[in-house]
Amino acid sequence: MGEQPSSADTPLWAVVELDQFRTPEQTQASQWRRSFRSASTWLVGKNSAEQQVKEEHELRALPEVRLAHLVPPIDWAPAARALAQQLKGQQALVTFFITPPHSGHVSVVSQWAEQHHFACLPPPTLSELAEGDTQWVERCANQREWAVPALERYFLRHTQGIQGVREFLERALSGRLGQGVIGCDSWAYAYLQEVVGIEGAPVFTLQSMEGEQLSQYFAKIATHEGQSPLVYSTRTGKPVLTESATQHGDKAPNKELQRLAAHCRGHIGLAWHYWRERLREPTADDEEALWLVDALAEAELSTDTGDIATLVLHALLVHGGLDDHSLGKVLPFSHHEALNARLALQRKGIVSSSEGRWQITPLSYASVRQLLESRNYLVDPL
Repeated sequence: MGEQPSSADTPLWAVVELDQFRTPEQTQASQWRRSFRSASTWLVGKNSAEQQVKEEHELRALPEVRLAHLVPPIDWAPAARALAQQLKGQQALVTFFITPPHSGHVSVVSQWAEQHHFACLPPPTLSELAEGDTQWVERCANQREWAVPALERYFLRHTQGIQGVREFLERALSGRLGQGVIGCDSWAYAYLQEVVGIEGAPVFTLQSMEGEQLSQYFAKIATHEGQSPLVYSTRTGKPVLTESATQHGDKAPNKELQRLAAHCRGHIGLAWHYWRERLREPTADDEEALWLVDALAEAELSTDTGDIATLVLHALLVHGGLDDHSLGKVLPFSHHEALNARLALQRKGIVSSSEGRWQITPLSYASVRQLLESRNYLVDPL
C-alpha cells in the first residue's frame, strides 16, 4: 500500500464522494474524552474537571470589531469551485451535496447555482407541507436546470409532510425534472434515504480537515500585513497556529487544533464557531497575545437527558431546525410537552433561534450527536 498523503499536501477545500469521507485522526478518542469530561464535571465540578495554564478570569472577550477582522465569516466560494470540479465529469441528472449543521451546504449550492445559471427552486410553504399539498412539485417542472440549496426545508416528518418531497425526488431521480443539484443537511439526507430511498444518485461532501489544515485556515483569515496573530492555548500554554508555533520551536504545533478537528469530526463550519467563540485577549493591557480558552468547552448535555428532550433534539436535526409550531407537528406527544422540552434545552444553551427556527447550537452539536448515537437513533453519515 502507498503512503497516505499528509494533511499538509491535501487542499483545504476538497469535495469528495460520500464514501470517501474520513473523520480526522483521534476522533474516537475525542468521543471518549467527551464522555470522561462529562462524568468528571458531574463528579468534581466544571472548574476542577481540567486544569488550565491560563485561567479564564485573566482574560476577556474580544471586541466585536476586532473579532470580525480575526475571524470573518467563512467564504464558501472555494468549496463551490471544488464542487464544480467534481460535477464536471458527472453524467447523473441529479447530484447531492451534503454537510452537517452549520457547515455550508446551502451557501455552496447557492453559489454554484448562481455561477452556472441554474435556477434555485423555492421551498414549499409550511401550510403546503402540513396539508400534504404537492402543487409545489408541479411548479418545479418549469425548470430543466435547477438547484435546491436546502432539501431539509422541503418536508416535515409526518404522513402529509413527506408526500411532496417523496414525489419530487421520484420525479427528479427518474429524470423527469431535468438536471439538478440538491444541497441537503446530512441528517435530513439520512432520514430521506431511510424513508424515501435515494439510491443511484451521486452524493458529495466536503472532506474533513485535520488540525494542520485548521491551523492554516485560521492563520490565513487572520493574517494582517503578512503576520498571523500569536494565539496560545489556555490548556497547554503553547502556540496554537502553525507559523507561530514553528517560530517558538514547537515540533507539534497542531496538537490543540487536532483535538478540535477530532471533536468537530473535521467540519470547518463547526470548528469556525469554536474558534470564534473561544478567542480571548488578556485583561492586562501590556499583553498582546491572544488565547484560545479550552476549545472543547461546550453547553453540557446531561447523560440522563430525558426521552422527550432527546426526541426534540433529533427532530430539530432531521429538519435542519424548526419553529415551535412545526416542532409540535412532528413529535409523538403534546405541543405543550414539546414546548417545555424546547424551553429547557434553550435555557441550557443546547438550542438557540436562528432565522425563526430552533437549532442545535454549534458548540453543543458534538455532544448531541454522541448522545443520539449512543441511544441508537438514526444519525447522519458524517
